[in-house]
Amino acid sequence: MKILKKMKLNDSITAFAVESPYPRPSVIKYGIDPGTVNLGVAYVHPTPNVAVMLYQIKLERADTVIGRILTTQNALTQCKLLIQSGARAVIEGAGYMASKYRQVELAEVRAATVMWFYRFGVQADVIPPNTIRKQVFGHGKTKNPWENIPDDVAAALGCAYYDSNNISIISS
Repeated sequence: MKILKKMKLNDSITAFAVESPYPRPSVIKYGIDPGTVNLGVAYVHPTPNVAVMLYQIKLERADTVIGRILTTQNALTQCKLLIQSGARAVIEGAGYMASKYRQVELAEVRAATVMWFYRFGVQADVIPPNTIRKQVFGHGKTKNPWENIPDDVAAALGCAYYDSNNISIISS
């Protein structure tokens, strides 16, 4: 994947402008890899000359449910994502062997993310990670096919390219 520009937006957010690695979706798509410490966000616009934007957000771990919800929603707001009607968001759900990843806290982050998108009229789907990886990367065990972006950002990008209608978006 070609990185066009890497920017440090503030102490907690690193943004990557990249060329689209796959055919673009027909609507604006957001992909989210939820995390209590690392939150990956992808923004894909259907227009060919608009860079795909990826964000790696470093969060301070909150000790309360309300703290996690507010921290997540504030982080999404800081990305200044262009919100339009008809856009879709895909949020990575829990994996099969996910018990080691603080799933209760991650469930709160997922819920906060869904609520944030719905506040702006964007439909959000929570999809298991292996389902996303199989459709987008070609194999459910592929976590990051690119060496030049962080894993959480790659997961968010996979979410953004996932077709919630289960129609493959990857050209044969």
